[in-house]
Amino acid sequence: MKSNEKLQQELNQIEKSRWQLLGLALALIIIFTITIVSISYLEAIYSKAYTSLVNYKTSLISLFLLVLAFCVYVVDKERRLRRLSRKLISEQVRASELDQKVDQVSAILEAGKAVNSVLDSDKVLDVILKAAFKLLSATKGSIMLINKKTNLLEIVNSCGLKPEVVKNTRIRIGESVSGWVAAKGKPLLLSGEVKSKKFKNVVKKEKTIQSSIVVPLKTKDKTIGVISLNVGGSSRLEFDKHDLNMAQVFAGQVAMAIENSRLYDQTKENKERFASLNKKLAERNKEFKKANVELKSANKELEKFNRLTVNRELQMIKFKEEMNRLESRLSAKKHKLDNKRLA
Repeated sequence: MKSNEKLQQELNQIEKSRWQLLGLALALIIIFTITIVSISYLEAIYSKAYTSLVNYKTSLISLFLLVLAFCVYVVDKERRLRRLSRKLISEQVRASELDQKVDQVSAILEAGKAVNSVLDSDKVLDVILKAAFKLLSATKGSIMLINKKTNLLEIVNSCGLKPEVVKNTRIRIGESVSGWVAAKGKPLLLSGEVKSKKFKNVVKKEKTIQSSIVVPLKTKDKTIGVISLNVGGSSRLEFDKHDLNMAQVFAGQVAMAIENSRLYDQTKENKERFASLNKKLAERNKEFKKANVELKSANKELEKFNRLTVNRELQMIKFKEEMNRLESRLSAKKHKLDNKRLA
């Protein structure tokens, strides 16, 4: 298929040929008219002499047939040029559609690459939102996620919005346009004035929209947020159903990125927790080893003390036994002495 530049050059050439053909036809008609007027004038003045020299009717018919043949040629040429022009325009439209599809596929691939290669949710969301802006020619937009603690929609990534808007925006589920999409789980294509009956507590900036797309972010049939794209300001573009479908594709990429990021954060958190537990366990092991060394040392001291105590007790037993023997001897000697005295 030819490129758009070559097709445009051919269209310009055809248009130029058509104008040249039209100019030539007009020039021939003017010449034919001047010729008829001149012949009529000459016939009126020199009727007999001119008639003898020139066959007026024959010349007039010949000239008329010549002009008629040229007109037929012009009509046929114009018809061919018009057919060729329509064909080139149709091919140009197809080429433009193909270029658009290539851009769409490139944007989706770029977003998919970001999802698969980057685990930082902020970077992924930024890449996807910028790709959506580039493809759909949006002027403002944001990605909002549901805060699990407050159950409110909060802006986590945006483009074209003021910092204070990003910081202060909090939307309840079911309220305003974004809240309605989050509650219903259905995409919206809006333009013009927003009907407040359908949407509760519509934000002031959303009451009049040139063109807007709001799509839910879903993971496993659960809505976790919304992506919003707007066209405003001096832009004359308006979103259509095709743009809505493309936004839904990007919404799927965003949801996947968020899911991957959450899994990554959870894995990272578990890894850090396990590392902390391992560190504490290692410290405990060190303490246990130190306590074990101290316990062994205490056991040695205790064994030494026990040995000393046992030895002392044994010595005391021996001493007592020796004392008992001495007492027995003394008692026996005393008994003998007493017997001698009595005798």
